[in-house]
Amino acid sequence: MTKNLLLYYTMTNITNPHDKFFRTSFSRLDVVRSFIEEVLPKQYRDKINLDSLRLSNSSFIDEELSEHLADLVYHAEYAGEPAKISLLFEHKSFQEDFPELQLLQYMNNAYREERQKKKKDKKPKKSTIVIPIVIHHGASVWKKVSMRKQFGNPHEDLLKFLPEFDYLLFSLNDFEDEQIANFKNTFLSTTAMLLKHSRDEKEKLLAIETFLIEKLKMLESSHENDFISAIFYYLHSTSNLTPNEIVIIFTKVSTIVTNIAMTATEQLREETTLNVIKNLIKKEVDAIFIADVVSLPLKKVEEIIKRLKNSSN
Repeated sequence: MTKNLLLYYTMTNITNPHDKFFRTSFSRLDVVRSFIEEVLPKQYRDKINLDSLRLSNSSFIDEELSEHLADLVYHAEYAGEPAKISLLFEHKSFQEDFPELQLLQYMNNAYREERQKKKKDKKPKKSTIVIPIVIHHGASVWKKVSMRKQFGNPHEDLLKFLPEFDYLLFSLNDFEDEQIANFKNTFLSTTAMLLKHSRDEKEKLLAIETFLIEKLKMLESSHENDFISAIFYYLHSTSNLTPNEIVIIFTKVSTIVTNIAMTATEQLREETTLNVIKNLIKKEVDAIFIADVVSLPLKKVEEIIKRLKNSSN
């Protein structure tokens, strides 16, 4: 397995798989450019200077927000002015009450961080506009409600005391499969389709097999092997398909794609075996018993145990 594939698998173990797949795709400038060109309303996309678009290493997700959202922040010029475009991925299968309050918290985090940096650098204190773009793929319907409505029907004298802002919402459930399949960017199309159907039952998921095979062929022709492996791991982590069922789909593409799937399957087995060995070591079980449980030669198990102990020192 290549270093990149191993890194991908390791990260899927420590992060939400939906978040990981979202980041893998939307960290690419070409994907975000395509998203802006194909999905954003014309009044916004025409004012964004795509040549100025660049990914920031900033994140304004705090510990509390991380239970609901993942973000990618881009800098861009909007109508000649600097702006931050925050792609906010809602990773829960259901929408909680008052998500607008979470967005308000997010934006406050962004403004506070900027103020702290400008104070340190002694720069002018003009704040940068944040354009929040929510990408929703949950089973429930995202009900967009203005901040004003969160407070019921207050007296008009009190309206000026209320926080008010807007955000762009894109629920993948509102897009027809045909529309997603026709996105020009292969990464965007594949990511959107798999996110949309990630919680489907097996039969419904298999209904997009033809689409997936077509996109895998396009990715192979562009030598995007790492993203092909990311698709395999995402399907394994989120769908009801078994590794063998996923491999069968991949075998319908090409020998190269089949080998990627087989390599990923083997890595899954190795990772499972390694986790079993780690747990048994914690229980102070001897190597002979571990070798019997994981069906490996005793010498191999002893080598693994030695390597694990050395890495922990």
